[in-house]
Amino acid sequence: MRLQFFFRCCLPMVAALIVAGCSAPLPSTELPPARYIQPAPEFPGFFDYRGIVDLPIKTSGMDQAGIADLAKAAQIDFIFLADRVQPDGGESDFGIAGFTNDILFISGGAFEIGGSEIIGVNIHDPIKPNLTPNDLISAIHDQGGLAIAADPAKFASSADYGLADAMEVYSQHSAWTAQNPTALYFRAIFLGTDHFLSALDLRPDANLALYDTMTAGARVSMLAGMGAPGNMNVLGAKVGTIPQLFLFCTTHLIARARDSGPILEALRLGHSYASFDYLGYVGTFAFFAHAGDTIAMMGDEIRLAPGLVLKTELPAPADRIAMYRDGAEVASAENASTLEYAPKSPGAYRIEAYRGGKLWILSNPVYVH
Repeated sequence: MRLQFFFRCCLPMVAALIVAGCSAPLPSTELPPARYIQPAPEFPGFFDYRGIVDLPIKTSGMDQAGIADLAKAAQIDFIFLADRVQPDGGESDFGIAGFTNDILFISGGAFEIGGSEIIGVNIHDPIKPNLTPNDLISAIHDQGGLAIAADPAKFASSADYGLADAMEVYSQHSAWTAQNPTALYFRAIFLGTDHFLSALDLRPDANLALYDTMTAGARVSMLAGMGAPGNMNVLGAKVGTIPQLFLFCTTHLIARARDSGPILEALRLGHSYASFDYLGYVGTFAFFAHAGDTIAMMGDEIRLAPGLVLKTELPAPADRIAMYRDGAEVASAENASTLEYAPKSPGAYRIEAYRGGKLWILSNPVYVH
């Protein structure tokens, strides 16, 4: 009788949960009706471009044109390519730089080194194998490229990435692989896509601590990266796909134009921030310092002076906004879309905004000196 009761009453509920978990293939990110590139607040002539950093195409099984079509549907403006470069120094495919189906692609490759990866951005020619980290970064710079240290907490030593131009402090792929595969599978069955992805939206404590240590003495850009898609097969449906992840998290670059030169310059200068769009689409965001007629955006420097104010402007209210100086919280606001603070000492100041206890927006610093 008990077994009959289970099959009669419980199995339908389980089936309903499974359908609920698998019936929402995309996050509920509310994109605008069409892509509208918004001007950057407070900075005339600059625009907010949203894109994907650290995308290995080969693991997706798609070509660049196919990826571009998916990016266009997700209203992505640019993609930084990062297929793994073979350690034997054989022929490397850094992708096709320029526009494919109206999406700007920046060529690049990922080099395994020091326990993690250095991503070479805007590189075109082969690089000799088995270089030291500093020599690898120098070889990337020799091509006019930029070096991104992916997941810095995994490096054997901070010396392995000390000369990098940027840090990928958040990696979707690392967040995925850190999960228990069985737990991931059952979450995919029983949870909707937003709730499933929220398990990957983890504040990267160790990487942020290393980043804050580094920015205490140098200007380094902060990015969020994608890495290889999960593509987990769950009851015949794929979870962790590129279309899902394109709507999950993006890196924004504040640049004068959507072209390789201005986009790379924005990356180098740290004119950027990251957003987890499944918590609310972010079309534009501002964090800046001003004193009189002087104004500085994320990544820029400004002198500590009487009347200096740091201000952030969000596209919508966050449950919590926190401002950090060299990794220590100095100001916060609850249920707010703005936060102002008059700094009392030099340092690297940055913003974190949260919704539902999850990281929503992560800014690059303004450097007060």
